[in-house]
Amino acid sequence: MSVKIISRKLDPRSVTIKLADGSVVKGKINLFHDELVTQRVSDIFTKNPDPFITVFDATVEGQSGRVCIVNKRNIIWVSPEEG
Repeated sequence: MSVKIISRKLDPRSVTIKLADGSVVKGKINLFHDELVTQRVSDIFTKNPDPFITVFDATVEGQSGRVCIVNKRNIIWVSPEEG
């Protein structure tokens, strides 16, 4: 049996995301995608056809350190954070 090691390059960006239900998610999204050139947070929404984004190190409703998978259709706005 062979073992395949999967490693994923990270190019994280901190963001604040407002969802349609009024909740706010603060965390990081990864701009690195194997076949896409994504240099800006907006590229995740315009160049990446996936309907979901993964937010890690997320804070939602006072709980931190979470991983959230968010449907892009539920996003009202995204604000990139400095740093």
